[in-house]
Amino acid sequence: MKYAPALLQRFFILPLAALALMTLAGCGSGSGLASVSGTVTLDGSPLPDALVSFYPEEGRFSSGTTDSSGHYVLDYTADEQGAVVGKHTVKITVATVQGEGGPARPPKEKIPAKYNEKSELTAEVKPGTNDDMNFDLQSK
Repeated sequence: MKYAPALLQRFFILPLAALALMTLAGCGSGSGLASVSGTVTLDGSPLPDALVSFYPEEGRFSSGTTDSSGHYVLDYTADEQGAVVGKHTVKITVATVQGEGGPARPPKEKIPAKYNEKSELTAEVKPGTNDDMNFDLQSK
């Protein structure tokens, strides 16, 4: 079996090396997502149950809902947290309908349109962790 090392190299080692290189190349590029969280306040008080949405210049939006202390974490999909890296328009609203069970009326919007329908809010999502994306909204 004089040719065994050459066959082993040709049919096993080279494809394995190629697969390893493709895997490493994929790890370096990342998914283009970064984790995003922060706190939303309205007139200095935490804003609970608000929907926070980040809309990138290109790509899919991310959103999250604030808890009782106004803290939110963005979800990109049901299985992935984060937002696309880059510049975003941010919209924050409390006028959303959640759940089932018949006709439901959304709560009255108490946040000015400049934070939702006609949002003037922007954010720059940087690679890595963005845990200080705080928004202090003013009702007047």
